[in-house]
Amino acid sequence: MERLGEQIQELRRQRELTLRALSRQSGFSVSFLSQVERGLSSLSISSLRAVADALSVDLSYFFPPPVHTNYVTRTTDRKPFRLQGSSIAYVSLGGSFPARTLEPLLVTIPPRHRVSEPFAHPGEEFAYVLKGALTLWIDGKRHALRPGDGIHFSARVRHSFENGGRHPVVAVWVTTPKLF
Repeated sequence: MERLGEQIQELRRQRELTLRALSRQSGFSVSFLSQVERGLSSLSISSLRAVADALSVDLSYFFPPPVHTNYVTRTTDRKPFRLQGSSIAYVSLGGSFPARTLEPLLVTIPPRHRVSEPFAHPGEEFAYVLKGALTLWIDGKRHALRPGDGIHFSARVRHSFENGGRHPVVAVWVTTPKLF
C-alpha cells in the first residue's frame, strides 16, 4: 500500500492520461490527485475505487490477491489495515471465494476526520453505525447517524462522510462490487 500514489501515476502515464483527464473521469480535483500521486494525501477505499474505474483497472490491482479461499472469518484472523497516509482503519469481515460481490468491512473513523471531496463509483453502499456519530452527505443532502442507525444508497451518487465528534466512529460498511 506504500506505493499507491506511484501505482496511480504509473497507470495514468501508461494510459497517456493527464492529471486533468483523470480528474474529469474520476471526479477529483487535479490538485488532490497530484497530492495523492506524490504521497501527500490519501484516498478512502471508495475513492480509490473511483480512481481505479477511471483508470480501467479492478481495485484488486492495488492489492495482492487473497492467499486462500475462506467462507468463515474468525476474529483471531482479522487484521486491520489502512491505505497509505489514511487514518481510517479497515478490517475485512467477509469470506473469500470466486464470484463474490459484497465487501463487508468494519471501519473505524478517527475523531475529526472528514473526506474532503465527494466521490461516486459503481455499486451500492450500506453502513450501520456501532459507535460514535457519523455524518454522510449523499447528493448534497446531510444525513446524521448514531449507533443503531443504518444507511443504504447507490454509490453512483456523489457522497462523502465525516466524523465530527470527539470519539471514533465504528461502523459495519458493506459495498458492492467487492474491493479486494
